[in-house]
Amino acid sequence: MKKYISLAVFLFLALLIALQPAYAVDLTLPKDTSVKVYFSPKRGCTKAIFSEIKQAKSEILVQAYSFASAPIGKSLVSAHKKGVKVQAILDKRQRSEKYTSAKFLTNTGIPTFIDIKHTFGGH
Repeated sequence: MKKYISLAVFLFLALLIALQPAYAVDLTLPKDTSVKVYFSPKRGCTKAIFSEIKQAKSEILVQAYSFASAPIGKSLVSAHKKGVKVQAILDKRQRSEKYTSAKFLTNTGIPTFIDIKHTFGGH
């Protein structure tokens, strides 16, 4: 449980760092939870995400506004095939595109949900 909370918090914080302007986040986490924050002008976040996915033993929860990384998608599929429970919630723009990460994950058996109510910038 601790691993998936760490990964979910990590992905959430990584997404916030990528967005402009910066946002303040107030998180209440379980006592033993570690959080790592990466700033990645040279792809450090991707490497860190791969590492976290590889270490996951039971569950990976992904929530992403813009998720278009094929290597991260393939890494999630690998974890899923090893028996790690993987689920994703993605932005509603994933519905209108011809080929999306949502379709890729769904086609590999990963439960993938589209958030139709919340979009960055209200679009």
